[in-house]
Amino acid sequence: MHREERTFSIHLHVAAEFSEEYEGEEDGYAWFERFESAIKPRVVKAVFDAIRVEPGWKVIASPRGIDPSVGVELAVERLVR
Repeated sequence: MHREERTFSIHLHVAAEFSEEYEGEEDGYAWFERFESAIKPRVVKAVFDAIRVEPGWKVIASPRGIDPSVGVELAVERLVR
């Protein structure tokens, strides 16, 4: 069997800006917790859905050593026989 592979990455750099009166970490990174609990799951689902809608493609979560708190790795395969 012959196998070809390529890599495609999506990187999200998440930030928040505060007024000058903000003294740092006052909210315990609540703004990021909102991203983690509400936005990140929808982004990951959207990627899965975009791939799954295409005939002949499959996607599965494929952690290859990356800390799941900082990233999601997916294995995407084209089913060609």
